[in-house]
Amino acid sequence: MKVIIYTDNIVKNIKKAETLVNVPVSLMFKDFYEDIWKHLHHRVDNDIFSLHFEDSVCYSIGKARRNQKGAVVTTTYDVMDCVVDRCIKNIYIPINAFDNREGVSLFEARQIAKMVRSCDDNAHAYGMITSGCLNGSRPDMQRLCKIWATLNGDIESISLGGSFWLGQNENLPKFISDVRIGEYMLFGTIPYNGNENKLGVNGIELWTKVVGVYPERSQILLDCGYSMADMNECCCFDNGLQYSDSSSEYTVMDVINGRCSDYCIGDFVVFTPSYKSLVKLRYAEHEYR
Repeated sequence: MKVIIYTDNIVKNIKKAETLVNVPVSLMFKDFYEDIWKHLHHRVDNDIFSLHFEDSVCYSIGKARRNQKGAVVTTTYDVMDCVVDRCIKNIYIPINAFDNREGVSLFEARQIAKMVRSCDDNAHAYGMITSGCLNGSRPDMQRLCKIWATLNGDIESISLGGSFWLGQNENLPKFISDVRIGEYMLFGTIPYNGNENKLGVNGIELWTKVVGVYPERSQILLDCGYSMADMNECCCFDNGLQYSDSSSEYTVMDVINGRCSDYCIGDFVVFTPSYKSLVKLRYAEHEYR
């Protein structure tokens, strides 16, 4: 098995995302697919959110480094650590707006933002809202404006994530600094949105090899199990196959048309991996095209 990365498609998705919103698009590179960036950086000039890259905004609380230009904080103690000790000037404060993740209340956000300014006159505080990762809820424009009205003067703008925001049909207010994308960049998909006109193209494929053919039970065996990918969540390109089960090393696929003769040992069966499968596939062989 191996992972095929189509860099042209990823660039196309970034460019299309920029046409779907009236604000800049930032790119999210989680640590389990960071390696893709070095194959793209010479072709795009978007701002980057990452765990390790120099001059990027660190998306993970408490892990920002001195060579990064931004950090995410949720307490005033985090501000002291990032602004004073690590000399990071751009501080992002996640706000709870239906995502129920790391976001803080508006009261807490104001206190954190005031601490940013008190630590360094040259430091900047920004709001940060994430939607679409855990559920389909999001703040509507009225709610966004109320959040801004409460925090205006304490923060400079609000960054929105993720790809979910590309599917909306409203122009974003001027206080929105950017929309952060990850899933759309890689797969061209928008969570909780079925508008095909806004979808991009798939940029990642999982190629698995047939290692067993069993006509008597109308099944084939693939060389990729649950230790390497969440195969039950990956989409198979072959309509004649249906997921049956996985062991740690292998996946069993039902041949639903009964024609096992269509498959030979050594053939490839191609999938679109799920976003979560990229965590496990980080250790697989990668080929860039």
